[in-house]
Amino acid sequence: MNAAAPLSLAPDPDQVRTALDRPFQVVLGKGGVGRSVFSAALALRASQRGKRVLLLEVNAPDEAARILQVAPAPDDPREVLNNLWLCRMTPTGAMREYALLVLKFKAIYHIVFENRLVKYLLRSIPSLGEFTMLGKAWYHAEERRSDGSPRFDLVIIDAPATGHALTFLSGARAVADTVPVGPMKAAAERMAELIEDPRRACFHLMSLPEEMPVSEARDLFAAARDRVRMHAGLAVMNRVRARRFSVQDEPIVRALAAEAEPALLPYTEVAVREMKRHAARDAHLGRFREVTMGPLVCLPELPTEDVGPEELELIIGALDEACGVRPELETLDATA
Repeated sequence: MNAAAPLSLAPDPDQVRTALDRPFQVVLGKGGVGRSVFSAALALRASQRGKRVLLLEVNAPDEAARILQVAPAPDDPREVLNNLWLCRMTPTGAMREYALLVLKFKAIYHIVFENRLVKYLLRSIPSLGEFTMLGKAWYHAEERRSDGSPRFDLVIIDAPATGHALTFLSGARAVADTVPVGPMKAAAERMAELIEDPRRACFHLMSLPEEMPVSEARDLFAAARDRVRMHAGLAVMNRVRARRFSVQDEPIVRALAAEAEPALLPYTEVAVREMKRHAARDAHLGRFREVTMGPLVCLPELPTEDVGPEELELIIGALDEACGVRPELETLDATA
């Protein structure tokens, strides 16, 4: 891979904007690639632009609340910032909500679903928790206000890691294709139709510029496209270190390293190692781009692992740049 390759991987701003405008977005990736941080940045960016945004976590440990520095919101959506609602979904809470939507009466719910034997049987049904959480996500995506307008302009799902995410997303189609005609089949069909609609839904696939995350991203992309039948949005490479040397600088650095005085050797060796890291990063970027085929967005390596609102603004800046937004023009537009 030529070191200059990333220069040709700049995303098409129109494609990036199209992906970010879809009203139902899911963030996928293996564990540790930064899904929760990116999901929070997506939600915060959209809310800052006036959209009513719901960020849903799937059975997660309140990571979004920690990043946004707000109180957790388990099971029920709560507005934690202006235009930004948060909800950590759990199988138990989603199942209760789904049952109440179907049964309508709390008394019946308590008689049926609070029964110990029924609870045991429900827990024994594979993927039922994922199915009801997906049903909750679908419900909020379709939810309307009293004037008939959508309650939320955008629903973002911080999905669980790889295998669990595929089970979560594919459950609707599996149920729709297997259960007899009835309320559950009809609901599953509507959920699957949302997921599979390229005009309304997409998944953003995340990775790191390393061998294993990129390899796993390849398999996850194929499964999300073929098994879940979901349209690809952004290919997001996280923690991309900035280049310290340009392509034009590299021959000069190598020549200096070859002829360096002993006192300069430690410095030239550091420079050469840094160029090798550039080459490895570029190879992973190119491979990830080939795997995902979507617009590639590179996120910066953040200055701290303790991510908060300030660090989210750095990611928002990278998204703005990928959308072709220049801060100085945005400022001029705002003051015009």
